[in-house]
Amino acid sequence: MTTLHTHPHAAFDRFPQLRRDLIAEFGTDKIDAVIEHFIAAERADFHWDGRIAEMNLGAWESLDDEDETYERVAILGYFRARYYVATCLVDGDRHIHWMLGLRHFESFESAEQAFLAGGG
Repeated sequence: MTTLHTHPHAAFDRFPQLRRDLIAEFGTDKIDAVIEHFIAAERADFHWDGRIAEMNLGAWESLDDEDETYERVAILGYFRARYYVATCLVDGDRHIHWMLGLRHFESFESAEQAFLAGGG
């Protein structure tokens, strides 16, 4: 008998629900292209929402004359059944504004090591 084990971090993966929602709204015809379009448009949000851990890296020094300040934050997360480490810019309310870097990993251990070394 084969036993399937669900990885504990799978609960953070927004991809399965995204797929179900988009199939319900658009049907299955060319759904892979629709999914890729949605992910491309909301990549930073999907990764921010799928984070398992975060680490503040300090203030972001903008070259613009913007009044708003941002914090650089490294995140470790799980999306599309893969681990990732990313560096993001968030505002004072912890809303993501930009993802500066993103790296994918096949194992939690590799991702965690990169995260602890300073992020994406």
